[in-house]
Amino acid sequence: MANSSTPARNTAALPSTTARARVHARSKRLFSAVAIGAVSAVTASVAAAGGAAFAAPDYPSWNDVEKAKQNESTKQAEIATLGELLDGLAAQSATAVTTAQMAAEEYRITQDSLAAATEREASLNAQAKTAEAAAATSKMRAGLIAAHLAKSGGNGLSLNLFLSGNSADDLLSQLGTASKLSEQSEQIYTEARQDQNAAESLGDQAASATDERERLTAESKTTFEAAAASSAAAEAAYDTQQRRSSELFEQLALLKDTTAEAERSFHVGEEAAAAAKAFAQAQASAAAIADAAAAAAAAAAAAVQDAAAAGGSGSDSGSGSGSGNGSGSGVVTPVVPSVPSAPSAPAGGGTTVPAPNASAVDTALAFASDQLGDRYVFGGSGPDAWDCSGLTKAAYAAVGIYIGTHSATDQYNTMARQGKLVSFAQVQVGDLLFWGSPGNYYHVAIYVGGGQILEAPNPSARVRVHSIWSSWAVAPYVGRPAA
Repeated sequence: MANSSTPARNTAALPSTTARARVHARSKRLFSAVAIGAVSAVTASVAAAGGAAFAAPDYPSWNDVEKAKQNESTKQAEIATLGELLDGLAAQSATAVTTAQMAAEEYRITQDSLAAATEREASLNAQAKTAEAAAATSKMRAGLIAAHLAKSGGNGLSLNLFLSGNSADDLLSQLGTASKLSEQSEQIYTEARQDQNAAESLGDQAASATDERERLTAESKTTFEAAAASSAAAEAAYDTQQRRSSELFEQLALLKDTTAEAERSFHVGEEAAAAAKAFAQAQASAAAIADAAAAAAAAAAAAVQDAAAAGGSGSDSGSGSGSGNGSGSGVVTPVVPSVPSAPSAPAGGGTTVPAPNASAVDTALAFASDQLGDRYVFGGSGPDAWDCSGLTKAAYAAVGIYIGTHSATDQYNTMARQGKLVSFAQVQVGDLLFWGSPGNYYHVAIYVGGGQILEAPNPSARVRVHSIWSSWAVAPYVGRPAA
């Protein structure tokens, strides 16, 4: 899963855009992540964190390994078993990591909602206060009119009418029904009633906004606690993986008459090869998705053109036949309904988005590379602790490019709204890679070339450059902020 070593802070910028495909070519540990269907999986991880991070399989003892070595067939079987145990540890650890990432994203989304709700509450309170002031002014004007009419209105309206009401409602009601109100007083009455209604409506909306803000505050606390628990579970799973793996590599070395370090290096190499293969497969899959979307868009556009052509032909026929008599026996021209624009892949599947601005990409990556070795903390946005979307947001903010809020999902949606999504098959240095599915992206990283990403990965690893893990889980479209 994560690299067992803790990288030192690197303040050197990454190589230039053209050379970056070769940056950090040294192989690192590959996550063999297992897909998690929903954030509800946090519960299982949290429960597991209380003792052993996962249900422990039956690990062989040293005595078992010594016995297995005495016979070639049992030795090979034991070697296979140890390999399966290593893969299982990696999968378990990666499962906990994915769960933690999803829980952290849920917290970030809740924080976005809370910020929006807090802003809405403040805005509505301000509007309600202004409306209340306007209503008070209107009430005063209506009162002055009532007083004036009371003094000059003969038998119809006495000062008792004005003074008998105990509330603004009573006053306005009496003014509204009084038969001697002038045209001006009618208008003032109407304005006063409207201002009062507006003030009451805005007050109700402000109260509702306060309720929503309080609800989201409680939800934010809940999601924070869940994210913290799943983060602890991921770290516990990683610690278990490292501890168990060390012993398994030593046992493999005993069986194969090598060293534990040699076995670990061999395992890392296998994972790197698997990562490269998965990357190629993911790009091929993304290309197929983009091609299918483009074909669907072309077919839809052709259908629109055919419908328009058919409508034009019918119009010509109806005009010629209908002019011969007044009985309506000519061909009736059909009304061709408007056809909505055909849906297409985001940003045309990468055919319309320009290449990224190299200078902007270099600046963003220089900022991100300055953070290498910093701690991962969910919700982190610097200066020395980051989570995935906090790092990408800050990196592009360094060059004045807004990529969305502190949320992987929002950053994907922002790229979509800006028309900056490109097929993963056409990924370039500086593009944003997303893990997850529409509406639920739980991780984001910056592509640096050569199948490598720069990321704030998870609670068990620091900010790093790493091979793309779980390529099969990467979204088929990437964001291109510097386009």
